[in-house]
Amino acid sequence: MPLNVYDLAILKGAKEDENGRMSAQVFYDLGLPFFAGCQGCGASLGPGQSYPSRTGYIQCEDCIGDRGFETVEAFDQFCKEDN
Repeated sequence: MPLNVYDLAILKGAKEDENGRMSAQVFYDLGLPFFAGCQGCGASLGPGQSYPSRTGYIQCEDCIGDRGFETVEAFDQFCKEDN
């Protein structure tokens, strides 16, 4: 299963507050979206439902297919490349 935006935030060091939540600012500070729309179907998505894809856009679980990232390193490398 590919990493979603919430997974990436956690793996990049984001911490939940004492109530188990994270503010949108935490995601923005990491350069990740808090709200997004799926490139494929247009669904509105939150961090746990948003999957960064190798197309350069966010996709939902139904649309991501094999275009997602399995590791933070793969995601970071993709972001560094001139895509």
